[in-house]
Amino acid sequence: MISDTAIPLRFQTAEVGVDWLQCNIECQEGCPVNTNCRGYLMLAAEGRFEEGYILARDPNPVAAICGYVCSAPCEKACRRADIDKPLAIRAMKRFLVDWHYANNMPDRVEVGPSSGKSVGVIGAGPAGLSVAKELATYGHEVHIYEALPSGGGTTLIGVPAFRLPRDVIELDVNWVAKHGVEFHYNVEIGRDVTLDQLEERHDAVVVAAGCMYPVAMNVPGEELDGVIYGVDFLKRANLGEQQWVGDHVVVVGGGYTAMDSSRTALRLGAKSSTILYRRGPEEMVVDEEEQHETRFEGVKFELFASPVEVLGDDRGKVRGMIFQRTRLGPPDASGRRSAEPIPGSEFTVPCDMVIPCTSQAPDNNVLGEYGAKLNRHVGVTDTRAIVEGGSISSWRTPPLNGTTPRDEKGRKLNNLRFEIDRGKVTVNADTFSTSSERVFAVGDFVTGPATIIEAAGLGRSAARSVDRWLAGLRGLELEELPVINRATITQALDHDMPEKYEATRRQHIPMAPPELRRDFTSLVEVGYDTRSAITEGSRCLQCNHNINIDGPRCILCGLCADVCPEGVIYMLDKAQVGGDDPEVDLFQSWPRGIAMVIDEERCIRCNLCVERCPTNCITMDRLELERFTPDCKVLLESYKDNVLGQVGQQAGEAVGR
Repeated sequence: MISDTAIPLRFQTAEVGVDWLQCNIECQEGCPVNTNCRGYLMLAAEGRFEEGYILARDPNPVAAICGYVCSAPCEKACRRADIDKPLAIRAMKRFLVDWHYANNMPDRVEVGPSSGKSVGVIGAGPAGLSVAKELATYGHEVHIYEALPSGGGTTLIGVPAFRLPRDVIELDVNWVAKHGVEFHYNVEIGRDVTLDQLEERHDAVVVAAGCMYPVAMNVPGEELDGVIYGVDFLKRANLGEQQWVGDHVVVVGGGYTAMDSSRTALRLGAKSSTILYRRGPEEMVVDEEEQHETRFEGVKFELFASPVEVLGDDRGKVRGMIFQRTRLGPPDASGRRSAEPIPGSEFTVPCDMVIPCTSQAPDNNVLGEYGAKLNRHVGVTDTRAIVEGGSISSWRTPPLNGTTPRDEKGRKLNNLRFEIDRGKVTVNADTFSTSSERVFAVGDFVTGPATIIEAAGLGRSAARSVDRWLAGLRGLELEELPVINRATITQALDHDMPEKYEATRRQHIPMAPPELRRDFTSLVEVGYDTRSAITEGSRCLQCNHNINIDGPRCILCGLCADVCPEGVIYMLDKAQVGGDDPEVDLFQSWPRGIAMVIDEERCIRCNLCVERCPTNCITMDRLELERFTPDCKVLLESYKDNVLGQVGQQAGEAVGR
């Protein structure tokens, strides 16, 4: 507080530095790979689609996939939501990617000079692709080993084709391959090749094997004929394998796997599909649009219901399922409110097929005989009855867990040791290193089931750590990554927002009508056309701009406060101002103790105050921010849209190693 007699504090000041400026662009901070969302939205609004594509693609090797199925944490952080609704950032990314490839624009990729180092990456999912792309960019030779016949990982076998076309996955895989990454398909680590054999081939190994083993419901009757876990159900459907579907399907869970399984069941011939979830719609991890589309296609929702038992007939087939009503209690370990059962509230749902989508676990058989101990009869992680000696999965070949082969001298081919905590390999949170010196682990394999963009973000961070480890850094030098911040603030003399941008509503994302959603491969989301994309991009508040008042030139006329449509400029007594700014005592003083305060978090950058000021003491300043490491590897690229505009970056042929 400025004074002991001041009225209750209403306005806090903050020191305006690099960190403050960085956090001011909330969409980019919300993105795990730090994509310059604001930049490509603004470029799209100007019709500069190829430049927008470059910004969207550069830090994100799964940009095409994310354009269709990203959880879009950037939208949750978007400040436009304070006015009406956030920007449709995911749909805009899809438009830019589609425009780039529809117009046959070549990709320009750049890789550094060869380092002479080789890295093996296990898994071609979002985390593995991200690790591989970054390491290849740094000049390392990268090989990806994938058990499936194609790349994409969980996006290939876990996301149905009506949400994510298979050729879109190939766009990302091919883009990574253009960086010189070699892909080895149908190679299952732990069966075809052991991990220590892989370690002998490469200077470092990164395990990004994903998290595709289902976790059991742990209720009686789950072994009955007609119970198939969601990850197995979707894998068979996505790979075109024969899949029996019952007439009346019950799906247990409230995540993306549950939504996809329920919609897939209807497409494969089920007469009814019902999702039962132990919490309410607000606690679901899926967004409102996904819930809406699931309901729109005819899936029924039964909320606040927890599974109790799967009922079977005298032939051992599913005939129904018992649930118990729940209510929300205090937050659990994940931060969400726990579901507490209500005694005596059991009810039965008739069905002939149950698809549990309760959770997923990593397949630690990749690690060899020190991998996971899994339930033998259903092929899922089961905390009730752990079986020694490995598992027989419902879709994978018998692993080496417990049966590690030996060479001609009788020595085991896998001598590595790993620390396992609650079914997951233990890694250093800063370096992603395991207890085996040259082995790193990242993505869902370490964290458990997460989102596509989170896995890609972790992959990017892990690649930096592996790169530094290959350069010889160890210990604290490896853990403490030095970061250089560079910010430039310039007056935006020609700043002008698009006409009626503040009144423009979020553009509806076109969807296919019900009659075109009958098969498994017909795409549900149609996507924006050019006009809609430009309109949606124009809604961006351009948070890299901020207004600034030159105190000595201000005459306290109050015209800026009068003209501000959002009421973010205040004239008030200095006694009402407090905060951590070390220069607070140096604020401009007037005889009556008046201060000018700007709530920049609510500013919509309309520029009216700048235009109205009679003394030109208010300016609109443009922020250009860059964060990089001492070896000039860029971590944050807020400046790059301006750079693209200046130099007119052109696409060209791929650059070889």
